[in-house]
Amino acid sequence: MKASRCRFVHLSVGVLLTLGQGACRGDDQRTDSLTRDAVQEARETLDPALVAQLDSGNLATRSGAYETAARHYMRATEIDATSAAAWFGVYMSERALGNAEAATEALARARELAPGASLLDPEGAESTPPP
Repeated sequence: MKASRCRFVHLSVGVLLTLGQGACRGDDQRTDSLTRDAVQEARETLDPALVAQLDSGNLATRSGAYETAARHYMRATEIDATSAAAWFGVYMSERALGNAEAATEALARARELAPGASLLDPEGAESTPPP
């Protein structure tokens, strides 16, 4: 698998896992082209330890345990420092904890790993077009 596709898979799976069954906003990206089988197939290409940490971080996020979530996402970055999904999880949990500097750094890392990914524009800022 090419490195850029692998990064996209990591980001896509991670974001889907992170978002879980949250409510959709009107400006959410369409995901109806993703099937359960496609998501499962993508998950199977990832390190099981990475998936376990992402899943644990996602569960903690959904229950509002942001400190726990941050620890799981940071462990995920230690397993795979190139996982944009893990860095996005760090961003979300640090933001929820009010740690603006850590959140900003994590989001920058995720954007670096997955340039142009519209899902990495959680603030809705359109000022930086994709390359």
